[in-house]
Amino acid sequence: MLERLLDVNFNRAREGLRVVEDYARLVLESPTLTAALKNARHSLVAIARELDGGNFAAARDIAGDCGASIKADDETARASVAEVVRANLNRVAEALRVLAEYAKTVSPAAATALEQQRYEVYRWQAPLFADRDRRDRLRQARLYVLITTALAATDPLTVCREVVAGGADIVQLREKEMEDGEFYRLAAAAREICAGRALLVVNDRPHLALLANADGVHSGQGDLPPHLTRRIINNDRLLGVSTAAPDLAAKAARDFADYIGVGPVYPTNTKVHRRAVGLEYVRWAARHSPLPYFCIGGIKRDNLAEVLDAGARAVAVCTGIIAAPDIAGETAWFKERLKERAINN
Repeated sequence: MLERLLDVNFNRAREGLRVVEDYARLVLESPTLTAALKNARHSLVAIARELDGGNFAAARDIAGDCGASIKADDETARASVAEVVRANLNRVAEALRVLAEYAKTVSPAAATALEQQRYEVYRWQAPLFADRDRRDRLRQARLYVLITTALAATDPLTVCREVVAGGADIVQLREKEMEDGEFYRLAAAAREICAGRALLVVNDRPHLALLANADGVHSGQGDLPPHLTRRIINNDRLLGVSTAAPDLAAKAARDFADYIGVGPVYPTNTKVHRRAVGLEYVRWAARHSPLPYFCIGGIKRDNLAEVLDAGARAVAVCTGIIAAPDIAGETAWFKERLKERAINN
């Protein structure tokens, strides 16, 4: 019976949407995704009500469903929470396809609405799993490059192109004096350059990071407190925090940071008023850091080896790369040294 077939698939789609909605709400803490999923669920209820006519419940026959007891081997276990979400998204898409096809026999308008909802499911894939992709890439990152116009050999977008071409894993835009409008335009253009090749992080200014669709925000000790930044960017973007001592590293972890900067290791032009912490903090981070970390501050060709010898696995570099005559070549040199050390260790 058509009513029985529609009933089963409406239930399947609504249940799957609820699983994904709770993930968006309670794990990602994303109001935008939560609202979109909730609206989709309510839309399904409205479409079902239009098609029902009181017949769905009457047609329901759980005891007589020959497929109720048939389970595939992979249905009884999931490797991760993300796999639970992915499986339920697939279930929703499949149910919507069935509904759209069979609804054509009774309501072309409903069939069109259901088909549109199926395309919405595909659009949710990227934002639902973007944070996982970002955090996976963060864990693999070795070279983080900071771009500050006043310290660069050329304009910031050219620098961005060059460091991405040279193999930078993460690019941070650090422009403390630039006005918001100009900074937004810079960040939006840098986003296009970095897309699919490097993570883009904005120093402070979480509102502009969201508008430019950056991958994350970095907070210094004098910037907006990390827990407030997290409230703005939610859980689907990265949050980095500058630290100069173990207690600050521990606090960053409590504030739900994704990574920390360890330094400044040496005196640096980007933090002229900050005392260098030396290699001892690098050694501590190598043994005890609760988060992925990037050693930062005055790191150049001539001291990279001793930073790596102290236990660093990843570094953040500013003038050592962006002030070089050959920015792409210098970036590639750092990246190669970091890869060699990772292989040898």
